[in-house]
Amino acid sequence: NKEEKTSFSMIDGHYKVTGNWYRTLYVEGDSIEMKGNSVGDVPIKIKFGDFGEADPKICETTGQSFYNIQLSYIVHEKEFKELGVITKDGVKIVAKNLMGIGEFEWMTEEEAAAWEDDGDPIEAPPTPYKIQPENQGKLLWLTGAPGLGKSTSAQLLARNHGYVYYEGDCFGSIKNPYIPVDVQDPSLAQVNQRPLKGEGVEKRKESLEKLMKEFSGFMKGDYDNGPFEEYYGLMCEDIQNERLRIGGDWAIAAAILSRDWRDFIRSKLGPDLMFVVLDMELEDQVERIRIRHQGDENAVKMMKDMHGLCDPAREDEENVIGVKVTTDMSPEDVAKKILDLLE
Repeated sequence: NKEEKTSFSMIDGHYKVTGNWYRTLYVEGDSIEMKGNSVGDVPIKIKFGDFGEADPKICETTGQSFYNIQLSYIVHEKEFKELGVITKDGVKIVAKNLMGIGEFEWMTEEEAAAWEDDGDPIEAPPTPYKIQPENQGKLLWLTGAPGLGKSTSAQLLARNHGYVYYEGDCFGSIKNPYIPVDVQDPSLAQVNQRPLKGEGVEKRKESLEKLMKEFSGFMKGDYDNGPFEEYYGLMCEDIQNERLRIGGDWAIAAAILSRDWRDFIRSKLGPDLMFVVLDMELEDQVERIRIRHQGDENAVKMMKDMHGLCDPAREDEENVIGVKVTTDMSPEDVAKKILDLLE
């Protein structure tokens, strides 16, 4: 009955979060915060009730056919909502988010402390690639709007052609950037990467915070370029250090929307850098995003807002190639076209 559906509560303490962009949920009475992310502690509002039919994957995992919990929060002036299923005892939640399906599981204080301390060293994250610093090979940077296959193309170059795949989104989320070459969707798989620990984490967080404060201005065409150059400067420094440490051919996947920012990055990484700018018709891109994010319209709206802000490859731009992605091209076709154009 309806009363039975709404008689749920969470337990005070820490919840371990997996499959989401934050790592921990902390509950103390009516106060609930997300922790373990690159934007700092964020308050979360919780509602219990009947929120409609649950995602089939959540039904399969929980045995429940309806959502009974809603988590909502605001990040960078945007409201996000996650619908899920909480168990009767409040120990576990399975919820749908922008990145897929995430799970929350209550932890003891000892388990929470171990979870907080877990991570990889920021100065030398573990990598599956051969360490060959004497071999400083090609340096590709795959860019373009969301949903065009930047991460998938970089992953295929790593899997089939020996490149080192560096996921740029992991720089901002402060996670190990070396996503496994065999995961199904590398862009979404970044949520499963281990956090980075050590000197430099706070500096990166502060730089990201300044960038995100300016990002809404960028979307409107009125912004201060300084925070963007500071952030991309730090990313370039990390790429330079890691490339010198690991060696080999490199494929970086990260959206660099502005031609000016590409020029700035060139000034930092030098003449060896080649930008690969992916492009696609808007309606085809919308469908890709809708499929990847399981129909989440927030993700679709964010992509649409960014589409018109992406500067294409220009004829007067040095060391850049443009790749038009069409719906009849497989991921392997896109990777092959990139390699062909590099010849």
